[in-house]
Amino acid sequence: MRSHLLSLFIASIAFVPASSWAWDYERHRLVNDLALGTLPKDFPAFAQAAKERILFLSGEPDRWRNNNSDRALRHTNNPDHYFDVDDLPAYGLKPELLSHFRYEFVARLALERKARNLPEPKPSANLDRLDGLPGFLPWSITEQYGKVRSSFSYLKVFVELGTPEEIANAQANVVYQMGVLSHYIGDAAQPLHTTRHFNGWKGENPKGYTTRPTFHAWIDGNFFKANGAPDAEALRKSLRPAKRLETPVARDDASGHFQLAMQYVTGQFKLVEPLYELEKAGKLSGENAKEGRAFLEAQLGKASQLLADMWYTAWLDAPPDRFLQSYLSERKLKKP
Repeated sequence: MRSHLLSLFIASIAFVPASSWAWDYERHRLVNDLALGTLPKDFPAFAQAAKERILFLSGEPDRWRNNNSDRALRHTNNPDHYFDVDDLPAYGLKPELLSHFRYEFVARLALERKARNLPEPKPSANLDRLDGLPGFLPWSITEQYGKVRSSFSYLKVFVELGTPEEIANAQANVVYQMGVLSHYIGDAAQPLHTTRHFNGWKGENPKGYTTRPTFHAWIDGNFFKANGAPDAEALRKSLRPAKRLETPVARDDASGHFQLAMQYVTGQFKLVEPLYELEKAGKLSGENAKEGRAFLEAQLGKASQLLADMWYTAWLDAPPDRFLQSYLSERKLKKP
């Protein structure tokens, strides 16, 4: 079965290249800075002490994309940064019904591609095998959230039963996972990471939207470089304190956190055309950029709010790591 699914995947699935990035490093740093500022006082203090590290790590997944010579790394990493919602209808799929199991989703795509006789990419033009697949951004968010929660689970046990060195290492791991999760939540708030029209409108274009291949870079950060940085203080004042997330009821194949991540991503997809409309109306440059600025700053604030809520929920909901607890308790008994 495994080899059969793998052959189906290789033969039937290909990806859209994700050569564009999401928010530039400064904008990702801002998302993390704002999120840290909303965390309640009962959140572990070591996170605030590691603020600069968490800000730095906001750019980590993009740094993995810098190694353009490593095709295997591009293949596994690039699709984690986007999810082209408008590619799903060709497969007969709806986002709200998808499984949170990443490879189950891949297998379903392969089967639907074959059943619907969808065109196959040419291998010579698809060296990274990145043509055709919509991407994995909701899965990236869900899986990274799970890693943050897991890190808090074993940290709680090390605090109870571990050495100072183990506690310090566990805290460092929490900080790392917090920083990596932040990147994908920030990516999803940039609407162009939810669509095949990620860098100028593709295909039929009856509304005359821009087809400029520099549009994505303009939204990521060049807009703010040309028109002044986001108003960080105004954004800070607009955010509420972080709170525990209320998630949808889990299905057997979709956790509440996956459904929440999917709702977040599809919500940003609804803003793709409004963003293109702003560009068409000349509101993303020059003297008329006030409305465009408000739109983009709101997206940064949206990412910060969800990020803080996910960090806080991971901390509150992380159960003690029972396996580690048993091991450390046994170790303690053996000490002379």
